[in-house]
Amino acid sequence: MTAHELHTENNLFRAIANGDEKAFETLFHQYRNKVYTIAWKITGSEAVAEEIVLDVFLKVWLKREQLPELEYFTAWLFTITRNRVFKTMKQLAQQATSHAISDQEEWLLPPVASSSEQLLEKEYRQILHDAVSRLSPQQQKVYQLIKEHGMKREEAARALNLSPETVKRHLAEAMHFIRTYCSYHLGTYTTLLIIKELL
Repeated sequence: MTAHELHTENNLFRAIANGDEKAFETLFHQYRNKVYTIAWKITGSEAVAEEIVLDVFLKVWLKREQLPELEYFTAWLFTITRNRVFKTMKQLAQQATSHAISDQEEWLLPPVASSSEQLLEKEYRQILHDAVSRLSPQQQKVYQLIKEHGMKREEAARALNLSPETVKRHLAEAMHFIRTYCSYHLGTYTTLLIIKELL
């Protein structure tokens, strides 16, 4: 890394530490694919890898004040990724043997405790609903069957008389649009929280 790149990244870290969501969005897009690739190679699951990506960057945001002090950000990020992957694999193994409810930790939205939080949640849900309503008819059907009704990709393909690959493409396009729409209206951090619930 050149001195200029290092200086630029340090500025980015300081901005994030101060709560700048645009800077965080830049970091997210810069490192998202690297985290996803690690998670996908180990888990072999696109859905699980996507969930791990969201978990990892939520943790980065929660620990954002540490960023300016980090000497090796990439190593720190990959350590978080590795730990999250191994924890996820352990949870999946436990579910396979005992069907136990997985530990959801601090990654869930906090319980609604006030009228202001209820209004915020209502706003989030409305924006998510608006995003879904703007999908193409076919993308809406695929999204609703898989994300709202819990169908597997192959089941949705049979129900819609489509190939699994076509369903996969429609779902990927739908999720990309929803992320983009929610991020524009809510900011990256809140979008991560919402998308986390959809996986």
